[in-house]
Amino acid sequence: MITEQTNKIKIRDRTVEYTVEYRKVKYIRYELKYGKLRLVIPSRDKTDIEQIIHKKEGWIYRKLCAYDDESKKLNEKTRNMRLEQRTMQKLRQLVNSYMEEYEKLLNVRVNRVQFRDTVYKWGSCSINRNVTLSKNLRYLPDKLVAYIVYHELVHIIVLAHNDRFFEIMEREFPNYEEYDEKLKEYQFLIEREC
Repeated sequence: MITEQTNKIKIRDRTVEYTVEYRKVKYIRYELKYGKLRLVIPSRDKTDIEQIIHKKEGWIYRKLCAYDDESKKLNEKTRNMRLEQRTMQKLRQLVNSYMEEYEKLLNVRVNRVQFRDTVYKWGSCSINRNVTLSKNLRYLPDKLVAYIVYHELVHIIVLAHNDRFFEIMEREFPNYEEYDEKLKEYQFLIEREC
């Protein structure tokens, strides 16, 4: 896997940052998050990067416009919000306390917990019951950390985001959609301030 440095390209009236990653994939993947483009390209593909980008120019442009609109709304919503400033040690203690509580409540057992520098995900849970959490949880209020821990432990019971998964989520977090909205706001705030 080889990742290039961040580059910039003009798409109509906008300039977008992009990175390229060559991996063992069958097709080119275009990912646009937080106004930045990430290309995942098959290892053997030698097509010119600008040509690859311009192939999806319309889609990229629409996504950039939508992100700009969303950014304006999020700027307003997060104007008076502040990030927590926990150390990783404090975050681990907090997560461990929620893990213990929710393991008992859900009658599940986590195999391993690890923290990573992640950009787009708050957490994940593998079929082996390994939970990976973003180090960015240190910036969130306690209740959002609890929500993410609970969410990942529910995945031990139900791997997919299906009706059963959300039924279990609603037991502890009946207004889980509001938590998801708050997480978007905090993600935007972290992107803006960190």
